[in-house]
Amino acid sequence: MSNNAPPTDGSLSSRPMRVFESHYSGLDTWSSPFNYRLLRAGHIAASADYRIERERAPGHEFIFCLDGVGHVRVGGTVHRVEPGRLAWIPVQRPHAHFADPVTPWEILWLRMDGANLNRLETALAVEADPIFAFTDATAIQELMRDALRQISSHSMQAAAATERIAATLVEKLTESRSSHLLDPVEASHRGLARLMREVRTHYTETWTVDRFAETCRVSKSHLFRLFKYGFGQTPHNWLRGYRLSQAKRLLVETDETVAAVALAVGYDDPLHFSRDFRKNVGVSPRQFRTLER
Repeated sequence: MSNNAPPTDGSLSSRPMRVFESHYSGLDTWSSPFNYRLLRAGHIAASADYRIERERAPGHEFIFCLDGVGHVRVGGTVHRVEPGRLAWIPVQRPHAHFADPVTPWEILWLRMDGANLNRLETALAVEADPIFAFTDATAIQELMRDALRQISSHSMQAAAATERIAATLVEKLTESRSSHLLDPVEASHRGLARLMREVRTHYTETWTVDRFAETCRVSKSHLFRLFKYGFGQTPHNWLRGYRLSQAKRLLVETDETVAAVALAVGYDDPLHFSRDFRKNVGVSPRQFRTLER
């Protein structure tokens, strides 16, 4: 392992703990004007008895395994973390992470906070599966090292850079989970891709749960699981969002009445459309048209 002298007996299990870097943010994070706050970051080579177990801590912890093996406990279940994998631990709830006693891990880690992380955690089903694999693990390693460089400077510029780091990490995590979801080895996942094509082509038509499941060629329970993991919502909520996105385009690009736009995107009742639009967009269809033109 780099920067670490080998133990005298040749065994990783006997090496001492090495802390290469460990930083807290030096800024008043709670008054930060940014969406994400980088709270802590570090780089360690763990000893065999390394173990962290807590009831709660602020934010979300992300641990990238450089070498060796580690384990994390999330939601009462223990998961193995191998080199090139990242573990997402929602540390506001009871959790633990610890080194494998035979091949203890070397890790880069950061703790970050932000309301969007709570929503993304639910959408990506982190509690059920907190381990992420990547097609390019080197990019994740560099992202973690960038976080270390930024937090050690204790500057407002570094706090702003956290936005970029967080956005890139969120993109990589979502990409990782989506790639796994649409793995062609799973016939049901191919079915989901087919379903998406059908819905986008026929989104104005009536879509029942039965029709969703039949088109996807999965059971209803499997259908809802796929949508939860892939989109963080139910099939009908996804369809509503797609219809409203098309309605926004028509409101801006055409002079059709609100009632005509409602019918064009699959709503039989213009009042229902207006209520849905205001609830999800925050303004009425007419107000949206005025603001966007």
